[in-house]
Amino acid sequence: MVALSGGASAAPPATKPLSPAEERATFRLIDPKLRIELIASEPDVASPVAIAWDENGRLFVAEMTDYPAGPRSGKLRMLEDLDRDGRYEVSRTFAEGLNFPNGVLPWAGGVLVTAAPDILFLKDNDGDGVADERRVVLTGFVEGNQQLRVNGLTWGADNWVYAANGRSDGSALRPGDPAEKEVPLRRHDFRFRPDTGEVEVVSGFSQFGLPRDDWGRRFPSWNTIPIRHAVIEERVLSRNPYLAESSSVATILDPADGGRVFPISPAPTTYNRESTAYFNATCGPTIYRGNVLGDAYRGNAFVCESLTNLVQRRVLDDRGATFLARRAEPDREFLASTDPSFRPVNLTTGPDGALYVVDFYREMVEHPQFVPEELRKSIEFRRWNNRGRLWRIGNQDVKLAPCPPLGKASTAELVAALEEPNGWCRDTAQRLIVERHDKEAIPALRKLAEAGSTPLGRIHAVWTLDGLGGLEDATLAKVLGDTSPGVRECAARLAAHRPGLAAALVKAADDPEVRVRFQAAIALGDLDDGRAPSALARIAARDADDDWVRLAVLSGLGEKAWPFLHALLVAQPGWLAATTPGQGQVLSSTAAILGARNRTEELHALAAQLTPTPDETTVAGRIALLVGLSDGLARAGRPLHELLKAGPAAGFEGIAALLDRAARSIASAEASPNDRAQSLTLLARCRPESAAAAIPALLLPGQAEVVQSASARAVAEVDSAELAGQILDEWASLPTRSRREVLTALTSSVRLADRLVGAIEDDVVSLTELAPADRDALRLTPDAALRSRVEKLLAASAPQDRTAVVKKFQPVLELTGDAGRGGELFAKNCQTCHQRQGRGFRVGPDLSGVAGRPPSALLKDILDPNADVSPDFATYLVITKRGQTLSGLLAEETASSLKLRGAEGIEQSVLRSEIEALRPSGRTLMPEGLEEALGMQGLADLIAFLKQS
Repeated sequence: MVALSGGASAAPPATKPLSPAEERATFRLIDPKLRIELIASEPDVASPVAIAWDENGRLFVAEMTDYPAGPRSGKLRMLEDLDRDGRYEVSRTFAEGLNFPNGVLPWAGGVLVTAAPDILFLKDNDGDGVADERRVVLTGFVEGNQQLRVNGLTWGADNWVYAANGRSDGSALRPGDPAEKEVPLRRHDFRFRPDTGEVEVVSGFSQFGLPRDDWGRRFPSWNTIPIRHAVIEERVLSRNPYLAESSSVATILDPADGGRVFPISPAPTTYNRESTAYFNATCGPTIYRGNVLGDAYRGNAFVCESLTNLVQRRVLDDRGATFLARRAEPDREFLASTDPSFRPVNLTTGPDGALYVVDFYREMVEHPQFVPEELRKSIEFRRWNNRGRLWRIGNQDVKLAPCPPLGKASTAELVAALEEPNGWCRDTAQRLIVERHDKEAIPALRKLAEAGSTPLGRIHAVWTLDGLGGLEDATLAKVLGDTSPGVRECAARLAAHRPGLAAALVKAADDPEVRVRFQAAIALGDLDDGRAPSALARIAARDADDDWVRLAVLSGLGEKAWPFLHALLVAQPGWLAATTPGQGQVLSSTAAILGARNRTEELHALAAQLTPTPDETTVAGRIALLVGLSDGLARAGRPLHELLKAGPAAGFEGIAALLDRAARSIASAEASPNDRAQSLTLLARCRPESAAAAIPALLLPGQAEVVQSASARAVAEVDSAELAGQILDEWASLPTRSRREVLTALTSSVRLADRLVGAIEDDVVSLTELAPADRDALRLTPDAALRSRVEKLLAASAPQDRTAVVKKFQPVLELTGDAGRGGELFAKNCQTCHQRQGRGFRVGPDLSGVAGRPPSALLKDILDPNADVSPDFATYLVITKRGQTLSGLLAEETASSLKLRGAEGIEQSVLRSEIEALRPSGRTLMPEGLEEALGMQGLADLIAFLKQS
């Protein structure tokens, strides 16, 4: 949970807590048609963080009274509304002595509770309202910071239970199982079956809460990123061992606002670097699935911001296979309070279709870990931990009608409940049928799946049949032709690994809805059928410029790459001449797969597509194929230039003509910057001498950025000490962007690094120009003598004792800074990794809100950036089997690949099969030694700029 705080918050001390009635008076709902009502408060609940209703209408409340640091006293409370008036008048302690419980979900007549290191099952077997059965379902979760633990239990549409990682990782194992069955959770959420203990990691890495929508789509969150979308499962990407891609989660927040919040409460005191004008303590999101607020709210995302006392609403607009989450209100919030102790930490749809808000109600939600040590003893972190409120938001024009208790419902009644308009009712009915293994429901479920009156009722019937093992191909084939796009999308997902549905999936490739085609592409990738490659080619031809559909297609090309490419080029011959960016990606990525496979017959077939015809004025598609082929061959340990040495008899003679065209394209004023950049990459791999002659001029001002970037990367490809020397001789002429990328290239091999270190020793290049990742790469050079020179330079430029440096520069705090000059220094030295008020690159923490930090704290942050490295912003070093050294933040990883993110958000994907070593550096991307470049006045100016609100 930065759930509870986002890692940094504390409102100014209040004299006393408000009563529930007084607090309610501070609320401001954006919609005058809505009302907010109290359903429970202290002493019936205390420190609530999560709630869930069982099939009998009993409300279970996870209470983290022991937050933030114990002693262990967490409880699970059970509330009942016996007179059904909407207020819960009966409160019992269902279980106590729990270790920071933070998630709850009904299951099998009891409840599952997350309480790291365990997920527990609690059940009352004798009917006294107290759990007499307590057993561990899964264990192995890291306990760590109490804000950052396993949480977010959610019933999945696929009949699995999903949970959020919480950022503490660990492993999941059923007690008693052998250690080899342990499932590592590193940077992943997961799903499990409570009855069998089966566990699988899933895409996404959510902090507190893991909601889904009516169609089973998941939306992870982060303390500063209120909503993302898990678009494709990593197991889908991992099925293709030749695909170096790990993207599985989309950042869908509208870039137009970047996560702005508009609180009406007093500004809180903060201890971290994250902005309070933007999301800082995101937690407990939900997708509203009820029928009470009104149609305009259905499917909207609601997100808590506990630090600034508000709930924000986002509308999810379709964007291809994913969404854009835009603000519903431009400059106000759905719900806000003037009370700084209103702490919304969780949201959910209730049995009556209303929206429920869990209010932790605390003076302080900060965790001691994020408070300076010298201040901790003076803060009473658990003050008011005996308080807490639960609120219901409904529509004044709609009378609430709770879903009838389903615990004693008949099979027919449960099947009928699958068509209820409220998502809670549908989920509960589905769960009960599956839990009971109620085979008698199968005939009625088939009828509902094929002829139900509502799309959601039909797909719930399908999901329930699947959970019972009663989903037949005949039923699913009919559902794949449903009139509802949402039903067809879900049916295509379920059709994977069903060869009997081959014809229906091939037909789905031409579905008018992109989400259906996306799911069909995934299923077709697993289909062992001769029609599958052509069907995938039709999807690629239509959706090449949709990043996610393109990825879905490529993920299934492990054994289908050549038949797919052949079918695509037969249908789209024009792609060989000119392509859109997405079409070029399809061609290069497919060729890379073929190169990595390194099958002689496939390489010859591909080579036949590379010879340009005399009448072609452009050859962008052919060049994209050859660039991709060279990537793939390099991964297979067979560089393209070695293949070309085989001579004309090998069948690759046409490539020479294509390289001639590429060389002309580089110098052509008529060629697009993208075509020139790709041509240069190709030339660097096949004719390095020719590329070396062109590169120095292409790095200079006046060239397109994409060309400059390609030229910098080509320096590493050519790997020429002579070229490095030429570039370093003209160092003063290079623009800043080119310098940064060239420096990274010069650290990639011993030959180039030797020239770079020499330039630093000769004061041609300033050591302050090197990013931390570049410094780390130099430290790892395999040449011992060169390594010694590097360490000597680094020790002289940035003393190891950063505490002494901070002390030495304390006079900065007495200087008057110029914010204008500070802004220029920020743009030059910081903006490549930090955003501030929408400017810059969001690689490290957003600095929009650091104005509230004391100047002394900002000075320490600048001078000693590695004093307290968050795992989220620690760099990793990758050494490849080809001898390359790569570095950056670990952005994503799958079983087959990982992605590093560096300055300016530049990303590099690497197959795990290419990696020799992967090491955490323990450092951030921010360099030590900035004081050498800025001096005392420059530091004062930079701090003045950062202090501007």
